[in-house]
Amino acid sequence: MENPRTLLARRLPTLTQLGGTTEPSVSRERLCASYMRVWPDFQQQALEACSSITFTGDVSVTDSPEGDLYFVGSELGLTTRFARHFGDMQAIRQNPLIIPGVTLAILGSNPARLIAAGVLKTWWTVDLEEITVTSDLDVRRYLEPFIGQAVAYMRRFKLRYSFLSTYKSTVFIKREDDFCFRLSMPISEDATNPSLRECFVGFAAIAAQDPVYEEDTRIDTRLKKQLHSSRQPGFVSSPRASAYRSRLGDSTDSPILPITTESMLIGSDGVASHIVNCVELLSSPRLGHQKAVFEVESGGVRYIAKCWSHDRRESASNEFEVYERLHELRPSGFERFTRLVFSGDIICSAQFPEGKILLLEKVPGEQLFGIWNSLPVAEKAHVFNECSSAIQSLRSISIRLLDSGRHNILYDRMSGKVTLVDFEAIDDLGGVRVTSLNPELVSIFGVTGMSQFIHSG
Repeated sequence: MENPRTLLARRLPTLTQLGGTTEPSVSRERLCASYMRVWPDFQQQALEACSSITFTGDVSVTDSPEGDLYFVGSELGLTTRFARHFGDMQAIRQNPLIIPGVTLAILGSNPARLIAAGVLKTWWTVDLEEITVTSDLDVRRYLEPFIGQAVAYMRRFKLRYSFLSTYKSTVFIKREDDFCFRLSMPISEDATNPSLRECFVGFAAIAAQDPVYEEDTRIDTRLKKQLHSSRQPGFVSSPRASAYRSRLGDSTDSPILPITTESMLIGSDGVASHIVNCVELLSSPRLGHQKAVFEVESGGVRYIAKCWSHDRRESASNEFEVYERLHELRPSGFERFTRLVFSGDIICSAQFPEGKILLLEKVPGEQLFGIWNSLPVAEKAHVFNECSSAIQSLRSISIRLLDSGRHNILYDRMSGKVTLVDFEAIDDLGGVRVTSLNPELVSIFGVTGMSQFIHSG
């Protein structure tokens, strides 16, 4: 047994990453960076609130003297460890379809009352140390989907408080008014006076005093501060012939291909015009029939097929819109992107029953995430410059990427070719001139890495 305050003052046990996920889970919910404000005196408030609590008796020793030999490789691992020590949200769930990663609740009431809902992300994929609420606005946009996910939970459960944690660093969030969200500076796992444990206890005490926030019902879309494009959300342009595309199966003399369980019949308006055969599933099977990426073959040529269910038609629409606009840049700028071969509907397939499909030219290269640390400085500088040029091309067509990262970049070391892929999450800037490349470059290379290559260049 030990004194509770001794436990609270102690830093967290060190966790070890071993393999696991290579990219962050990025929510479709976003909070515009301009609505983020610093919570300047959070640590003082948390320490005072923690000190005001009266503890009676000792508690069991939580941390092993030999250290906590706990290995994690995903958000699930972090969440499981948290649940082991704090509790399971689903024990007091209010909506089985919306389950926050972590919650704080008053269990003595009946029913139990939520006072805060939080989000956990892996520390090796999300950077909360270098990118904070006090960073420049362009840099701070990196936080939009992560804070946005926390805010979505706050709004769903009518809460004033939330937090975002990678275990290594934690940011506490308070909603001050409809368009003002106060964020603490990141609290490290090894922080003292107050420690992260003391911050959580103080934060819970603060949240318990005034946990509910009722927002104006008219603010729904304004929190994201979306810029409107000329196209309707979820609309996928027709698969009309276009000079920039490779043509798939145009010849009327082509033999009729046999249809197997690996075949996908694709076309438009309910009529199949082409057949491709799935060679390999490249995406996670966990996505099911919501989204999938296949390597496919047609006429002896390999392509990449991206498939979306009808529920995700906006993602397909975004991706197709980017390729349509890139066509206007040819020949300049387009070499850092793959070529769209076909877009349309999945008419019949056992692999992916229905939805939208884009066929893309297969390009050489490996995911940058897996090889970045092994690259020499000169190659890293080359990749940085190519990515900068690619993002500049996107700016010229009024596009900002919302899910940029090393997982969305292919690099072929033999040829030096860098290819940006995946444009499902974008901001359509609507013709507004935005020259800064910082949001995407920070997400890909980090603040330190970006500064290094800019200065060395």
